[in-house]
Amino acid sequence: MATAGGRVLGKDDLRLRERELAGPLAEYARLPKSERTPPLPDPAKATPPKRPVPEPPPGGLIIRGYCTYLREENGRIVRSKEYYYKENPDRWAAETQSDLLWLTEAEWKSMIPASPKPGERIEVAAPIQKRFYSTIGIDYMEGSVNSVRPRETTMTLTVERADDRELALRLEGHALLGKPMDEKTRTERETRGCAVRVLGEVRYDRKKQAITRFDVVGVGRAWGNKMDYIHREVRLEEYPWMYGIAWELVSGDAPQDRIPPYNLLHYNSVGPYFEGGQR
Repeated sequence: MATAGGRVLGKDDLRLRERELAGPLAEYARLPKSERTPPLPDPAKATPPKRPVPEPPPGGLIIRGYCTYLREENGRIVRSKEYYYKENPDRWAAETQSDLLWLTEAEWKSMIPASPKPGERIEVAAPIQKRFYSTIGIDYMEGSVNSVRPRETTMTLTVERADDRELALRLEGHALLGKPMDEKTRTERETRGCAVRVLGEVRYDRKKQAITRFDVVGVGRAWGNKMDYIHREVRLEEYPWMYGIAWELVSGDAPQDRIPPYNLLHYNSVGPYFEGGQR
């Protein structure tokens, strides 16, 4: 355990438990601010990366997704607290995972009807559905996982309200992804599949000509035996297990909101992230 300036505060079998961390944290609190938050080097002198980090598409949307385990309790769907290595006295709860979705300006504009009327329905473009479901509509509680190929998807937008100021759209959809569930997928290595249903609302400011909210939630069931994960680090008793997804629009001003979507850079097994673009 060390400060940002490199001063070592704790080592030798330091674990993420209060009794080991209390001493180093107290020592850190006693340090002067100059040692706790030393000045950063001049960013202009930083060495550029060998592989440039992709930037969000100009005029596009950045949507952040969250994934966690769920379970049914007394007729309600609630978050399920699962543990890594649950028999271990030092076990810790599996964290909610997060990833991002990028949409180009042309893509999100295709979701806005030109002359909206209440009750009008439009089908979201197939490339958007594919990217949405296969990258951040899946169970990615394992963390860094490859995308899952969709077998069947649907996503519609229904105009709920249209006035001079704002357009409110109801989003609904469902998807089947990966391998169908059967006895083989439960034991065969490297198999994944899931089914998810999503529901939410998209808000469009007609004067600013911009989407201002993208509030969507989803509940899914997942199955398979990807890397035998569910029998090792997190051993889920329920099969197929339930997971939940939530999405929100972010501005992209914060550095963590400009991190490229995982499947834009790694393990994209369903083809290029953007149609005709970078894999």
